[in-house]
Amino acid sequence: MLWLFIILGLLILVSSGDFLVRGSVALANIFKISPYIIAATFIAFGTSAPELFVSGIASYSGHPAAAVGNILGSNFANVFLALGMTVLIVSISTPKNKFPLEIKILLSSTVLFLLLLYNISVINWWIGVLLLGFLFLYIIYIIKYDAEKKAESNKTENLSLPKSLTIFILGLVGISLGANLLIEGAIELARNFGIRETVIGLGVLAFGTSLPEVATSIIAAIKKENNIAIGNIVGSNIFNILGIGGVTILLSGDDFSKLNNVISVYDVIPFILSTLVIVYFYKFNTNINRTYGLIFVAFYIIWILSIFLN
Repeated sequence: MLWLFIILGLLILVSSGDFLVRGSVALANIFKISPYIIAATFIAFGTSAPELFVSGIASYSGHPAAAVGNILGSNFANVFLALGMTVLIVSISTPKNKFPLEIKILLSSTVLFLLLLYNISVINWWIGVLLLGFLFLYIIYIIKYDAEKKAESNKTENLSLPKSLTIFILGLVGISLGANLLIEGAIELARNFGIRETVIGLGVLAFGTSLPEVATSIIAAIKKENNIAIGNIVGSNIFNILGIGGVTILLSGDDFSKLNNVISVYDVIPFILSTLVIVYFYKFNTNINRTYGLIFVAFYIIWILSIFLN
């Protein structure tokens, strides 16, 4: 039954994530929001909604290790799996601005989250509020100051407001259901095989909840919407750290102290690499081609196999 829960949960998450993204983009189109803002907020947060629900439910259920593992693994999967698979199909390039504020926020958020993980004793509910506050400020910046990217043409599909809202709500409900099924199956799997919850979060949960990013970035790249393809990944990783990290701390309460001596250096290495890779490509404005894609996907597969075999 637990395998049925996992498979069914993954299928519902993927289909519902697509619905949520379509609805979000359609609503953004109706309210005249630019493609870059759609990528950095609506699409990025929409595709990160599975991570939010999975980590939120895991935290509330007393499994903060699985929730944190999902955050770490999702950022890893977004870069090495989603971006890797995308550039296997078509090469993409980063925006001309070599080190925009978004990348500085991603880098600083990564450092902050790592400091929190290795200083569990100082974490309280207000830390979660602080992370969510940082996310709010990031959104304000994107909307208020990204005037140049607002000038881009919007090529999203045109849907009526009622239809857009219906698709959005169906996606939201579906993601909640899929997350419940996935977390139940994954936690039971961990217990049956004696696998650490952090590993389940890094592997099964992170892979399943990152599939919307994979699909969105591939489709965007094929349509030659590079800003959407890579903006979705950058925005999703920021949302995972600040948004989902904040929610995880808020909902975990005293259970967050269980993370003492649970998160190993081995667990955070892929998380660190995912940020450093994005920083590198933005800093040097390097074209991300098929060779990088092969390296990324191969590394992702090897790493996932290694954590399960260990």
